[in-house]
Amino acid sequence: MNLRALLAAALLGAALAPPARADATLDYVDAGNDAPQGRLFVGGGKLRIDIAYAPGHHYVVVDPSARTLTQINPQARALATATAEQAQQLIAGLDGAADPAAQPLLQLALGGLDAEQRAQAEALLRQSRREAAIPYAKTGARERVAGIACTLYTQKLDSGEQRSLCLADYPDLGLDAADARTLQAAMALLRQTGGPWLPLARLPGLPLRYAGSFGDPAYAGAGRLRAISRQPLSAAVFADPPAYRIISLFEMLALLGAP
Repeated sequence: MNLRALLAAALLGAALAPPARADATLDYVDAGNDAPQGRLFVGGGKLRIDIAYAPGHHYVVVDPSARTLTQINPQARALATATAEQAQQLIAGLDGAADPAAQPLLQLALGGLDAEQRAQAEALLRQSRREAAIPYAKTGARERVAGIACTLYTQKLDSGEQRSLCLADYPDLGLDAADARTLQAAMALLRQTGGPWLPLARLPGLPLRYAGSFGDPAYAGAGRLRAISRQPLSAAVFADPPAYRIISLFEMLALLGAP
């Protein structure tokens, strides 16, 4: 076989080969000191959400295809899986209560907190209810975060405080087609469940930068996307950890409320 034939065969083989899977890891850091704040993993049709300061190093895996949200608590070696419909039902029960903080199941979940922590959690729940109806407004201003263009949105609270988000269009993130579909499908699933993240989930893009508080200094601050890695991820990143206890969603809420 001559050189031209070899080259033609190589090009044909490349054209017919299945595309390589390029998973994505999005790292978010504190805008002031670069301390880790959170991480999103996208791959294999699933989205994993890690928050650096979550109790028990708790994280969530969203599976749009199965329509499930799995909450995993490594410290307690426990996991709880709920369908989008089950989560929607629980959240609707909170939303339907005259006082969301007084909802019996939630009170049960908050039982592990001391009086000060419980009062703070209840205040945040009530504030979340008040703010759910306040939309984010598009300002038209544009920025670049980690080299990616984004559009600024703001939310002005009744207190006069203003939160801001800079949202990137999904195609601008540079993810491969499968990961981009997974990320958008996971956000759509969160929209369907409802909850305090609904105003954010309704926005047309992914936040690259955010600033503001939730009414308490402990929840104030600002964060930004530091970088996106496109290295392949192990399936274990998204899988249920072996030998973990399977518990109910209400038990998981109680674990999150424990000191």
